[in-house]
Amino acid sequence: MYETECTLCERIHKHLKEIKNEYPNYHCKPVWGKGSLNSRICIIGLAPGLHGANKTGTPFTADFSGELIREIIKELDMDSYFITNAVRCYPEKNIPYASEKNNCQTHNLEELSRLQNLKVIVTLGEVAYRQIIKLYGIKLNTHKFKHGNVIKLNKEIHLISSYHCSKLNINTHKINKTMLKRIFLRAIKLSNNG
Repeated sequence: MYETECTLCERIHKHLKEIKNEYPNYHCKPVWGKGSLNSRICIIGLAPGLHGANKTGTPFTADFSGELIREIIKELDMDSYFITNAVRCYPEKNIPYASEKNNCQTHNLEELSRLQNLKVIVTLGEVAYRQIIKLYGIKLNTHKFKHGNVIKLNKEIHLISSYHCSKLNINTHKINKTMLKRIFLRAIKLSNNG
């Protein structure tokens, strides 16, 4: 099972202690992926939200992005999925350093290797996209981030890239619920055909 007290990133660890002092009931620790280990679909975001997963300890809960994703999952009747983040802890101002993103690659590899039936990874945002591309040894200069792109990571697994469904991206119309729903529908179709 996972380490629950990863302290590799000193800056983040220190910041989480400060948040815990302000919000004693918050989780303020690494947030590990949740869902079915038999799932064919994995959804990967950037990092826990300050008042979302960092509060609850469950990815994509208690904040705007989480509510939207879970609404779509319910509407599409997705009963089997795994959901996680490329960075396990809330980074200050939601901006992880390169070293912090790299520290989490071990956790990404561990989580993904446990999903034996995995067929599709949906990345939400460019940070998650870049981390997964790197994990599979694919060069970024040949596969630039673009919303809706489908890339074959290996013989079995496809990646579908999406803009992140943050409140900012929704409010600026970079992405909307319909666009995100299309991404999830494509993931379901690919996972069933794979």
